[in-house]
Amino acid sequence: MPLAKRNLAVCALFAISALSQAWIDTGHMLVATIAAANLKPKVRAECDRLLKNGADERNADFVTTSPWADDVRRDRPETGPWHYIDYHFRSDGKPTTNQPDAENAVWAIRKFSAILKDHSKPDAERSEALRYLIHFVGDIHQPLHATARDSDEHPNGDKGGNDFRIGTAAIFAGESRPPRNLHSFWDFGGGLFKGERRPLSRPARERIDTLAQSLMERMPMRSMGGVKDMNPENWAKESFQIAKTLVYDLPENSVPSDEYVRRAQNASSQRITLAGYRLARLLNELLK
Repeated sequence: MPLAKRNLAVCALFAISALSQAWIDTGHMLVATIAAANLKPKVRAECDRLLKNGADERNADFVTTSPWADDVRRDRPETGPWHYIDYHFRSDGKPTTNQPDAENAVWAIRKFSAILKDHSKPDAERSEALRYLIHFVGDIHQPLHATARDSDEHPNGDKGGNDFRIGTAAIFAGESRPPRNLHSFWDFGGGLFKGERRPLSRPARERIDTLAQSLMERMPMRSMGGVKDMNPENWAKESFQIAKTLVYDLPENSVPSDEYVRRAQNASSQRITLAGYRLARLLNELLK
């Protein structure tokens, strides 16, 4: 999809739903919590030092700064395409020639990795690079941030499932903005977690810490295949395959079945945990 059209579509979404983001804030903070637990002490100290630049009450530390790239997205519209990479496909067997934007999540992870690694850069620039990396590594592991399904109705793609309407599952009762489309359903990890507001209250941080610990216990780093793969293009293609085989495996305008919800939560658990481990390995390498 042309960049100008994609940016207009993103802006329109502000008016009708929560911003299309890979994982809601809670999901990003889970990725960051898992990463923080696996950083080398020297690297964690350097991250904490850099993140003092530009810190505020909502972005006070490694975990709560993880949604920052979404916070600034309205004021920096040029960063919108950096949150995703659209690999296009059609489920009706017809061919598609649509390609990802040149500036995309893979491009951004490589760009900001180089900046963070360069100690000759000012701390302010490196701290922004770190914030972007914490966020974009999470983004690229959300299947619908690597996907656009093309169709006769949407020949340029469905904007990562934003144009794929679904009913509201009962598991989202109480959410102020429950999912109304496939993308937002997966932003919530299929109901794996609920929204948590920043700055975090003590109970909210405890809920995030508890879930992160549970995920690491269920899926320790040594048990996860691909955790040593540091190529972000491969991460995106993993997400794309999950989107094709699982994410779109339901009819439009339907309420996700219990079985679909279970599969979505399991896949989201795996992607979030893997993103946390890979983020830690990436930062351990860049800041060694």
